[in-house]
Formats: sequence, C-alpha cells, structure tokens
Amino acid sequence: MSMRTLFGGCACVALVLGGMNPSTASATTLFDLINSSGSISVGTLTFSGFSYLGTGDMPNSANVTVSAYTDPVTMDVGLKFEGSFFDSPTSGGSDALIDFQVAENDNTHLVTGATLAGDPSVTPLGATANGVVSVTETFLPTDPSLTLTIFASAQNGVAGPTQSSDSGSFATGHSLVFVQKDVLSFNADPNGSGTPGLTFITQTFHQGNNIPEPSTVIMLGTAMVGMALHQWRRRRS
Repeated sequence: MSMRTLFGGCACVALVLGGMNPSTASATTLFDLINSSGSISVGTLTFSGFSYLGTGDMPNSANVTVSAYTDPVTMDVGLKFEGSFFDSPTSGGSDALIDFQVAENDNTHLVTGATLAGDPSVTPLGATANGVVSVTETFLPTDPSLTLTIFASAQNGVAGPTQSSDSGSFATGHSLVFVQKDVLSFNADPNGSGTPGLTFITQTFHQGNNIPEPSTVIMLGTAMVGMALHQWRRRRS
C-alpha cells in the first residue's frame, strides 16, 4: 500500500470518527470550524482540521471569517480568510497561527502546488511609520522544501519592499496536504502614524492528474505484453 493511499484512508476515517460537518460555499468563522470540527468543501477539495492561536492584537477566532474562494484568473479553488490582522505601537509584536489540512477527493487528481495572496500594507504611511507585516506559509510534513511568503514594510515613513502574492509547486503531488500560516505584524512607530496589517488572505491550490507510480506503469506494461504474446501464440497454434 502506498503512503498516499494510507494518508487518504486516514483522512476518511478522521472525517467519520470526528463527526465533521461539511459545508460548501457559505462563510463561517474559524471559531465555528474549530469547535464543531467542521470542514469546507470547494470543488473536489475538502478543508478540515482547523486550529488557531493569536497573540497581541491579532483577532480571536470568532472574528476571522472563512469562506470558499475561486481565483478568477486561474480558476484554482481554495479558501479566503478575512479579519483585522495588525499590531498597535504598544503591543511589542502580534502573531497568529492558522493550521488546516486539505484533502483531494478525486482519485484522478493530486494537489501539486499552492498560491498565497493578500493585502499586506503599512497604512497610513505617516512620517514616522515603521513596521512590517508578513504571512509565511509552510507545508510540513507534506513538503518541507516549499515556503510561501507575502509581506509589506515601512521605515521612517518610506514604504519598503512589498509582495502581495507568492506561488510554488510541491516536489510531488499529494492527496493530503498540511498547511500552516504564520501571520506576523510588528509596529515600531511610537507615534502611531502607520499600522502594519492586512485584512484578507486567499489560499488556492493547483491540481494535476494522478500519474501512476513507475512500478504501476511497469506492471501494467508487463501484463499487456503477456496478453499480446498469449494472443500471438494462440493464432500460431
């Protein structure tokens, strides 16, 4: 049995034993998803296993809305998280961790990559605005090599580097993907003339065909050759 099949089976068992209540396109909150062991289905993907931890000025789970999302350009599907993710000048930094998993329900496809996007900014850009806001996304243990990041910054009232989207591919396709978002905001402006933060994060996943493993291809090829030889011998006899 392949690891992909094993993980897929474990995901199905977890859905049954956990009593998850799947929903579709309707918006809900992280609080409701966590407390009801809920899930959201979008296309052939199911998102579940949500958890959340916020510190400083980050919103609590009841103030983070989660809804189904489809990228209007690529048509990739995923989730949209909405909330007031920021840090005030006196907090000394604020951080939030969002965890969930995504399962591919179509056995002819695998999840091959992801795109992270949002609206990070330092606003208003006052004369003493200093700070940074970022979202760093990892996929452990699914793919330790892939990290996605969006961010914005300001120093002494001057806007710094900004990146509002990031995309990447996994080393191989997966039927089950684990995701962790680390939302960090740090406000170093004592005068409060600019606040680093963001109001939404979108998350979509790329899907590709489920290509058989090399051993499966070899076995299939050997069987076809054997059948052809058998038919040839019957015609010769």
